[in-house]
Amino acid sequence: MVSLSPNIGKISGITIQLHWTFLALILLAFVFLATSAEGLFLFTLIIILFVCVLIHELAHSIVSQRNHIRVKKIILLPIGGASVIDMDKVKPDVEFRIAIAGPLTSIALGVVFGALWLYIPGTGFLKQGVQFLFEINILLGLFNLLPGFPLDGGRVLRSYLQRKHSFMESTRMAVRASNWVVVALILGTVAYAVVLPNATFVYREFIVFWDVIIALFLYDGARAEMQAAVVKMHTDMMKAADMMSSNYIIVKRGMSIESIYKAMLDRGTRVVLIRKGNRLMKASEKQLAKMMENHKVIIPGSTAYFTTPVKRIPYNESLSKVIETMRNDEIDTLAVMKGGKLIGVMYAPNIEAALQLYLSRAQKSKGTKSR
Repeated sequence: MVSLSPNIGKISGITIQLHWTFLALILLAFVFLATSAEGLFLFTLIIILFVCVLIHELAHSIVSQRNHIRVKKIILLPIGGASVIDMDKVKPDVEFRIAIAGPLTSIALGVVFGALWLYIPGTGFLKQGVQFLFEINILLGLFNLLPGFPLDGGRVLRSYLQRKHSFMESTRMAVRASNWVVVALILGTVAYAVVLPNATFVYREFIVFWDVIIALFLYDGARAEMQAAVVKMHTDMMKAADMMSSNYIIVKRGMSIESIYKAMLDRGTRVVLIRKGNRLMKASEKQLAKMMENHKVIIPGSTAYFTTPVKRIPYNESLSKVIETMRNDEIDTLAVMKGGKLIGVMYAPNIEAALQLYLSRAQKSKGTKSR
């Protein structure tokens, strides 16, 4: 299936992806703005702004790479950007360096545009545009330093707190600070909208709407960070072998579609694999349905239905690392290997259900002990 969020290239080995919502924003901006010289100039400023956002994210990613941390990709979104970084086993001082790199880069870009603004004569479009880039980069850098998740400032605060507190407690304290940032943002927005002089009702609505979107983004990001910390705490000592499943099907030469579906029903599984040389390939549910429609015999190595490669992981890989890998790589199945032999699979829906059960039991056990 063709992704609606295309990759546009690589920088320093890092894939750059445009989220489909970002593409929609650019298209709408072009349609509405590219009808006049002034509008086209504003559209160009928007593009340059997102180049600055990309540079901000590249700063995070390059610092990560220099600390031997894998960077999956950078995604550009309408509200900014995100670096998909393998943060499973990052030390606090390294997390600090990665987090602070982005805001400092944005502030440095702001200083550069500020210097250009001082030397550009007159008051035309060019000077106004450079002034806008100066102000927005400074604002982007300072905003990202606010002590809230998923902003860089939340990670800076957590890494600082880890000097005296555990990862879990530091995350809890940083999430608490993040919630106060959300409250301050909402109260500040209301106060600003009330006292804003000579502002139209539509403009006030726009300010309130945009700030509410940001507040929800911060609240949801803090909640997700807390959930991730809880999962990490409970799974830190667990391995892939502890939650792998043996409930999968390996298609053998000459197996009919009917026998594959009968095995799926008997075993209650949606994980159907095939060996192609040294690789393991998986059929998606859509491909399984298409196989059933065509009623063909499957011959390993020659069918086009199994097109999704299945990544292999060692049986002793930490569960937190497994979850991080599946999230970052956007995959739902991993093959668990021991001594070059397939011994099980990690299937995202099964892991999620098992984790919920495990966490529920852990919470219940904790409540029983406290009594």
